[in-house]
Amino acid sequence: MFDYKQPLKEIEIIKTLEQLEDFFQKYLGKQGTLTLAFKEMAALSPEEKKEAGKVLSEAKAILTESYDIKVQELSIGQINEALQKDLVDSSLEKSSYTIGHRSLLAEVRREAEDVCKSMGFIIEYGTDAVTKFENFESVNIPLTHPATEMQDTIYLKETDPRGEPLILRTQTSAMQNFMIKKYGVPLKAVVPGKVYRYENMDATHDTMFYQLEGIVVDKGITIAHAKHMIEKLLSAILKKDVETRMRPAYFPFVEPGFEIDARYEITDPKTGEKTMSKWMEVL
Repeated sequence: MFDYKQPLKEIEIIKTLEQLEDFFQKYLGKQGTLTLAFKEMAALSPEEKKEAGKVLSEAKAILTESYDIKVQELSIGQINEALQKDLVDSSLEKSSYTIGHRSLLAEVRREAEDVCKSMGFIIEYGTDAVTKFENFESVNIPLTHPATEMQDTIYLKETDPRGEPLILRTQTSAMQNFMIKKYGVPLKAVVPGKVYRYENMDATHDTMFYQLEGIVVDKGITIAHAKHMIEKLLSAILKKDVETRMRPAYFPFVEPGFEIDARYEITDPKTGEKTMSKWMEVL
């Protein structure tokens, strides 16, 4: 008959969880001594089975309880030991580490946003994927225009409520209709964000670039207001007062349309004196 006194002596001197696992397999595992003793009961008479079952069940209960207590005891001890090893020495010198920084694109974008906020503009980012209506029709570009064709526009597999494919916005103007509906008028808002064109990539062209779209809807707004806002934005980004001029230019869906030049000065590298100034197109 199985005697549980010897296993109890063994479990008392166990020091590690690994040793405890060996103990479990030796007595309580599938091929353990106690488990096999239960299987051997099949050969006993009914009276013997009754007696043996009582003894073995008591032994299993005692060993299982002792095992569970030992598991808890060793686990707590292991945790305390690990905590002792991980104590922080506050007298140690801190190790040097590199602090990350924003990319130049993110820095300029945030700078431009801050300037626009200071002038009372709402910042709206919108989504990169838009409907053809938002990108073209809502800003008076008919769907028959060549710009809507595959060579300029990147189409997606997903469709809009009309069943037409969504596109990656080719201009931040795609947000104008949305903003007027959302905020109503009068309205002062800018949309900084990525736009996409189906371009052949080279040193000066990519399929993705950034735009900063501005929209002002109110009474009494003139070109002079636009010129002032552009000069304030450029001056803040370039960290110096910028003089601009506006040249009338043809854009198919803008009336009136302008290109913006900024004046820059040329300095003699030897003397540091300003020798002349020129205009450079910036917008």
